[in-house]
Amino acid sequence: MNKLLLTKVLAVSAIASLSTGCASITQGTSQTLIFSIEPKETRCVLTRDGDGQVGVVTQSQNTVSVTKDKDDIIVQCKAEGYKPFTTRIVSSASGAGVTGAIFIDLGIVDLINGAMWRYPESHNINMEKEGGPTATKQTPSEVAQTEKTPQQ
Repeated sequence: MNKLLLTKVLAVSAIASLSTGCASITQGTSQTLIFSIEPKETRCVLTRDGDGQVGVVTQSQNTVSVTKDKDDIIVQCKAEGYKPFTTRIVSSASGAGVTGAIFIDLGIVDLINGAMWRYPESHNINMEKEGGPTATKQTPSEVAQTEKTPQQ
């Protein structure tokens, strides 16, 4: 191998090794989650293992910026007169993070800073009233009996 070619190979290798991971560059290490929440009194607290609380959302403040991470986010919602609601926002590997893992630095930087992970961006939360439809269900015979009873 001649010296000029060796110098070019070393220069390209140095630039590639100094670059942060592919997802870090193209996707960043944080993202915004958007919530559609009903009723308006609902307040949801977002937590993640190891980080504790990562945000709070309401109908009027319905976006939150979170750092990307391999761990899922737990969303716990409460509203007066409604049943408590809990859901999980699942983290998954993004395409850019996987690309960085293959081509740039074996994904080490993206894995460490969380850039290779991504959460779904949009979330709908519709709280169920306490004593809602499940508490007032009637059997078919009860419905038939109610229909036969004259109104007073």
